[in-house]
Amino acid sequence: MAAYLPPIKKRGFIMKIKIENGIIYVNSDYNKAFISGARMIQGKWCSPYWTFPEENREEVRDLLLETYGEADILDDNEMQRVTVEIDLDVYKDTIGESNELRLDNILVASRMSRDSYVKLADNVMLVTGGFESSGGSRQHPCVNPQKGTVLKVKNIPLRLYEKIKEMDGVRLVSEIDKDALVKEKEKLLARLEEIENLLST
Repeated sequence: MAAYLPPIKKRGFIMKIKIENGIIYVNSDYNKAFISGARMIQGKWCSPYWTFPEENREEVRDLLLETYGEADILDDNEMQRVTVEIDLDVYKDTIGESNELRLDNILVASRMSRDSYVKLADNVMLVTGGFESSGGSRQHPCVNPQKGTVLKVKNIPLRLYEKIKEMDGVRLVSEIDKDALVKEKEKLLARLEEIENLLST
């Protein structure tokens, strides 16, 4: 198959979150890891939303960050984020022949059918290389990157980077903001002090 760079379409990421009457409502793109995690934290499917008790706000936020990299209104704007590059010559060996490319549970790129274009998530850009015009079979499409393909993934939560930093082909390309980490640490310590005070009463 001749290698060339076909158009790459951005994936229309959907996430809507609202909080009403003590309930968190989450409407997001399909993600097996999110669904599995939702069931573990009292999540209930009420089309078109997953619903959670508001007191589980932190657990819902953490699940969204781990599976989508975003948590909308539940996210802490001061949370440290980094940018990484993925060398698919190396990294693809860890994902096999799949129609999806993920960083941990976060979707980075996908091909819906054998002859469709590869779609990149909104926070992903192509650095070098590209993807074949088709990949896999009708029943089992695959992303099928060309040799030398590198992707840049922006705004990755630092907690996710800590999980994937040892994976082959993943490289940090933005400096970690130590000042932001200090602020986050101070907030966590303050919260721990509050909890200790509550427990001692």
